Amino acid sequence: MEPTTDRFFRHLCDSLGFVCVAVDRDLRVTFWNKQAADQFQRSSTDMMGQPFLEILSDAGREDAQRCFDQTITTGQPHETEVKYSPDHGPRITLVLIISPILDDNGTCIGASASMRDISHRKRMSRHFADSRRMAALGRMAGGVAHHFNNILGGMLTSIDYVLSSDSPRELRKTLRLLAQAIGRATRITNQLAAFAESENQIIEWKELNPILEVFLDRLRPQVRRAGITLETDIEQVASATFEADRLLPVLESLAQNAFDAMSEGGTLTIKMARREDHAVITIADTGCGIPEDIQDRLFEPFFTTKGELAGGEGHNIGLGLAAVHGLVSEMGGTIRLTSQAGEGTQAEIRLPLNRKPPDDRDQTKR
Repeated sequence: MEPTTDRFFRHLCDSLGFVCVAVDRDLRVTFWNKQAADQFQRSSTDMMGQPFLEILSDAGREDAQRCFDQTITTGQPHETEVKYSPDHGPRITLVLIISPILDDNGTCIGASASMRDISHRKRMSRHFADSRRMAALGRMAGGVAHHFNNILGGMLTSIDYVLSSDSPRELRKTLRLLAQAIGRATRITNQLAAFAESENQIIEWKELNPILEVFLDRLRPQVRRAGITLETDIEQVASATFEADRLLPVLESLAQNAFDAMSEGGTLTIKMARREDHAVITIADTGCGIPEDIQDRLFEPFFTTKGELAGGEGHNIGLGLAAVHGLVSEMGGTIRLTSQAGEGTQAEIRLPLNRKPPDDRDQTKR
């Protein structure tokens, strides 16, 4: 069989290990491979000329339509996840990769849709995430127990000492120490409560650029006091609205980490740009960086390289980045940290520009 014949390419496409479909500019099927027939239980003959989106679940059609429209309009590939409900069996999740089909003149005449069932992979990913959370919970419990044992042990020692003394001065000294110990315990419980609170107080919804303006206005005085150089590159990004009371603490927490890493000065760079369907906010510093062997644990509750739990001083108990990760996830986004010891750290937040806020949002605290 000649490798340039239509028959050869038909066999090639039918031998693929994933669904391969082609549609015209009206999203009507022009090609349907064997994997598509097996996945959707519809033959090529039945699907020719039919609207492709009708096979998808209602919830996934809007995203798929948007991706197809963007691919055909821009000539750039797009990717999304869609749901499909077979006649028999549970609903499955498919990754949908859409690529433009161009003619000899470079004109887009349709699109190809490559699809693969990722339901099992997503289940395994959730199970793995659950296992990591349980392991992190065990380490968190150990950290809390160790920290409270230190506090309580110090309190008992102070009490035993003062009970054997009649000195008013020693009594006042011991009371001050007890007050400090109780204050440390209170800070831990307050941060635990803040970390565990899944529904944060929501006051105001704003687009990303106004939120970044507020963040930078708050940041500039701190940068001047710390002797740090601030560089910004903020694009105007049209977006859905986001909860300012969630995003601002995220940005401020990352900026504070950057300050801590640049105790002797440096450069803090804040950027925001659009990348396809996402806004990417980058906060980078030229500080001390993070050792590679602990980078995988940065988002774990109670993991910290600062404060008493890490053998140092201060009141950091390792909930900052864990809370940041949770807040970003609740906004439908992702966060990634890259760092090299001695050179600095970069935090990259990706937020969906087409995010749909809940219908019951309002301007008051919930």
